[in-house]
Amino acid sequence: MQQANNTATHILPSSEANQRIEVSLEQHDGAERVALRYSTWTDGLGWCAQKTIRLDAGQLDELHRTLSVARHRMSRRRAEAGQLDEPARVIQLPTLA
Repeated sequence: MQQANNTATHILPSSEANQRIEVSLEQHDGAERVALRYSTWTDGLGWCAQKTIRLDAGQLDELHRTLSVARHRMSRRRAEAGQLDEPARVIQLPTLA
């Protein structure tokens, strides 16, 4: 039986209150992997994992590249349709006196 040691977990925000994606860094028999876990909220049960995908370093790099390309294409299509992203905000940094 493989033992998984979750060393870090991040929950991605979602526009749907009853859905979430957890991103975890795991150790499996000495090898690091990233686990993507899609969960839904069920009354009476709480968060229930529906699907888990584990990625090794090579798969993670390829997924990152593919998501970056998809994000760029979506942004370009929105810009071409006249839908602008939220404007950037300027943050005032403290000054040294």
